Amino acid sequence: MKISFSKYVILVLLHMVAVTGLYGQSPFSCSLIDPEGPVRPWGKCFGDLNNDGLTDLIIGGYTEGGLVYYENPGWQKIIISDRPGFSTDIEVYDIDGDNDLDLFCVRKNSIEWFENPGWQSHLVDSVLCHDLELSDFDNDGRIDIVARDQGEFGHRGDTLYFYKQITPLSWKGTRVICKDGEGLKVYDINDDKKQDVLINGFWFENTGDIFRWNEHQFTDTWTFKSAYIDVGDINGDGREDIVLSPSELKGMVYRISWFEAPPDPLDNWTEHIIEDQVEAVHHFVGVADFNIDGSLDVATAEMLQGDDPDEVKIYYSTGSGKSWIKQVLSDSGCHSMRIMDIDNDGDMDLFGANHNDRKIRLWVNLTK
Repeated sequence: MKISFSKYVILVLLHMVAVTGLYGQSPFSCSLIDPEGPVRPWGKCFGDLNNDGLTDLIIGGYTEGGLVYYENPGWQKIIISDRPGFSTDIEVYDIDGDNDLDLFCVRKNSIEWFENPGWQSHLVDSVLCHDLELSDFDNDGRIDIVARDQGEFGHRGDTLYFYKQITPLSWKGTRVICKDGEGLKVYDINDDKKQDVLINGFWFENTGDIFRWNEHQFTDTWTFKSAYIDVGDINGDGREDIVLSPSELKGMVYRISWFEAPPDPLDNWTEHIIEDQVEAVHHFVGVADFNIDGSLDVATAEMLQGDDPDEVKIYYSTGSGKSWIKQVLSDSGCHSMRIMDIDNDGDMDLFGANHNDRKIRLWVNLTK
């Protein structure tokens, strides 16, 4: 029996949907938001910048193109700053309390925040950094900053830079020495209602005083110094676990792992390997329940300088994080991606770009 080409395509698509459902994977649609975004789009973030109830996409270009946002839903590009030098991290927060989101940016040689509306820039400090996180570390009702550089490309990632907010225009800084490397994450590790700081293999316990931190090692099995970091309760035991991917350099080989939180966070955290022997160009890892099955999954992506293919992928958790099923979304690669629900439909989407490519992409989750 002969089958027409159109019917054949329909059968193939139905088969793909069936396979997706069988293995608990999620269908995604990839959109090219801008084929010519800022040059070297290193900084990425998201937030409702125009207060219309929709999440916008934010990109900062290191070489050209400045700082822009793409207005949801039509993705019109709005220029915030036409200056170059926007580096690898951007965070959003209403720092001045006027009910719109401002932008905190790692710049070439500084940390600055941009005031919405008008986008006037304000200098926090002249310092070379790679990662940036915002949190009220001393519970005084004012957001503070922690930042860190990276330990490759002639840089040193052996210092945590803390900034206590006095006012939005005045910050008091201190420096804490840490193990050299890359990666930064903030969350309350010991559940004492104070936000701690996590890096590659170590965490810094918040004493309530932003100028005094207690260092702890959570694992001695992870020795790779450059990592991308996220947290989430992978095994469903009510404790937040740690996920690490190797983020530098091309040609190096390591693994993607999650570390099981013990009842006492001062004890050793057991490492569970998600995928072994991967190239160390996974400059993104993020945790979310992509297929809405009640278990947290792990998304990651390889940068373009890695060996082909440069996978953007999701590892779906089965067996409380003891086994994983990989779904490759594309071979376009990506860098410092972000996870958000861009269309407010209850499932999590992905957004990003390569650090050396101007193509800005959005992966919309079609589960719901």
